[in-house]
Amino acid sequence: MRNDTSLRPILMSGLGVTFLSFLDAAMKVVSTTYPLTQAITMRYGAGAVVAVAIYLAFGKGRPSLAACWRNGVRALVVLATAACFFTAIARLPLVEAITLTFLGPLLMAVLGRIILKEPIALRALIAILVGFAGVLVIARGQEASEVHAFDLIGLLAALGCAFFYALSMVLMRQQTSQDSTLTIVLLSNCFAFLFALPAGLWQWQPVTLDHWLITASVGLLGTFGHLCLAWAYARGQAARLGIMEYTAFIWAMIFGYFLFSEVPTNWTLAGAMLIMAACLFATFSASRTRPA
Repeated sequence: MRNDTSLRPILMSGLGVTFLSFLDAAMKVVSTTYPLTQAITMRYGAGAVVAVAIYLAFGKGRPSLAACWRNGVRALVVLATAACFFTAIARLPLVEAITLTFLGPLLMAVLGRIILKEPIALRALIAILVGFAGVLVIARGQEASEVHAFDLIGLLAALGCAFFYALSMVLMRQQTSQDSTLTIVLLSNCFAFLFALPAGLWQWQPVTLDHWLITASVGLLGTFGHLCLAWAYARGQAARLGIMEYTAFIWAMIFGYFLFSEVPTNWTLAGAMLIMAACLFATFSASRTRPA
């Protein structure tokens, strides 16, 4: 695995998060209209079509059986991430769901240490506690809100999404030492689609033309976002790149307000500030203590 200390991996990671933020808003429309398993099938079906087209145009050779096995395992983690996230955005305001998943980068630092043996500062562990305090603030805001009822399932789904997303990113960084970026994106999308397809067909409902167009855009956005992240994580440490996840908060506020008429509460904003401050603290601490 490379360790590029320039800004390129960070900027590419930010571009990937931007693509996925647009995807999040589009999938909120789909996930609130169709059953969960159908929404997941539609998302990864569209992603698989785009990924296959890109691989046929730019890929080299066929993926090996070992690559299929590695990415098949990661695809299960990706599906768990999607199931948790789509549940969260269907039940919670978009900005609140996104904010709760911000624990992901902190978990990336921990999982990067456990799985990849990457260095992590002790202060990052303190940051996790601060980030968890931010989650408690948001949960308290849900309880006190007169607009939205407290939704434990939505809350737990968002936290589950943070864990599985962190695990999927760490596994992707691990796989970049053996598989190309195009291979990872191709196999992850195709396996996720194949695994989700039986359950999706079981609960399938007719899809309108507008929603098919949204799904097509989701395929493009998801694949491009995945390509950007795979490129970035092949070159930069997980703990260092995770900071760019927080740009999604800005997009979530914009989309939530203009598309879904959602206004973040003061509790959500306060919790988000705690979580982002904790991650900034952990990320820059890790950068300063990084071996030369």
